[in-house]
Amino acid sequence: MLPALILVAAAHGSLNFIEDDHQKAVATARAQHKPLFVDFWATWCHSCLSMQRFVLSDPGLKPVADALVWSSVETEREANKAVVEKYPLDAWPTFLIVDPQSGAVLGRFLGSGTVQDIRAFVQDGVHAYQAKGKPADAATAAQREGDAARNRGNHAATAAAYGRALQSSKPSDPQRPERLNLYMTALRRTKDHRTCVETGLREARNTPSTALGVDFQANAFSCAQELPKDDAAAGKMKDLAAARVREILADKGAQLSADDRSDALASLAEMSDVAGKHEEAVEAMRQRATVLEKAAAAAPDATMASTFDPHRTDTYLYLKEPQKAEQLLAAREKEMPDDYNPAARLARVYFEQKKLPEAEAAIDRALAKMDRGQRRVGILGLKAKILTAQGKPVTAVLREQLDVLRSLPAPQRRPEMEADIERKLGSASR
Repeated sequence: MLPALILVAAAHGSLNFIEDDHQKAVATARAQHKPLFVDFWATWCHSCLSMQRFVLSDPGLKPVADALVWSSVETEREANKAVVEKYPLDAWPTFLIVDPQSGAVLGRFLGSGTVQDIRAFVQDGVHAYQAKGKPADAATAAQREGDAARNRGNHAATAAAYGRALQSSKPSDPQRPERLNLYMTALRRTKDHRTCVETGLREARNTPSTALGVDFQANAFSCAQELPKDDAAAGKMKDLAAARVREILADKGAQLSADDRSDALASLAEMSDVAGKHEEAVEAMRQRATVLEKAAAAAPDATMASTFDPHRTDTYLYLKEPQKAEQLLAAREKEMPDDYNPAARLARVYFEQKKLPEAEAAIDRALAKMDRGQRRVGILGLKAKILTAQGKPVTAVLREQLDVLRSLPAPQRRPEMEADIERKLGSASR
């Protein structure tokens, strides 16, 4: 079986990526006098894998293949801790274009996108680099300020700058949809849910029929959820977000990959459930299962098919069909014995079926293959639940969970979780 890194590199197609060596990537970009593209990803992130395997490998990116140096950073790896701390992430995947001389961010793209989105993103980043740091217009200048503020951890300044970037963007600007999402993400982080909803109501119908459009509706809907239930604007936003997602899904010309369509259907199901329309939510999830099964069946091998495993697992559990998830993941674990994800997902499925010994065995198989990254924190949390359900001690698991959490890059640290684990440890020792 090929090592995981080789599989990932192969998935990038004609693009030549430098894997998990940021210093080498920076040095190469400096030597070639080119900007640096950085793909921040994780093995558990379905959108990361979908982007690598179906977008970054697309021949449509060949025109920009030599315009910059391509690199990727798996955020779970201890060796990548320094670069993850330098460039904090709000979502997986995050794509950056960086000036290798100064380290400044010239472009920031969150989540999924089309080949056209990424090509335009790269072209804008290259233009910014060639301009020697002088922004081409007010929108670009403001976005650059927002990117720098995000790296500093100043969330209020990030939101303000992205807001100015959006105001200065022309309707025809190809970067406007991504700036909308950057702004909405920043508003959610600052908990400015009112402005987020107002922006959602104003801009919902100005978003494209792509993953960027779906992400915008999901952000706006989440903000509406944080406002009082009787808030009129929040109610309008929830209805509008659901309507827009339906329109995007019904658009025959929509540029949605299978993973994007799956995300959209999951968002629609959540929105329908919140609205008390459970039958519509179930129908959306049944459509999702069909989309994912068709995509997996068309994949050339198990590695490519596994891209859809997280969504398939969630879908089968939602539809109360855990046996389908169990069968899928048990087979995948045999096909991909070096990947911890099938066993980790299988443990969750067993746990939800109350098959506790099987869940414990699966979670231990997953942990044996994992790095000490943030995903391990969550898997240890699941193991604690499995042990608790069996009446077994959890102190050792909680201590490891706290130790791993404290070792993570600063942006991934969660003080509230650390405090919660410490409380649990205190209770367990009494």
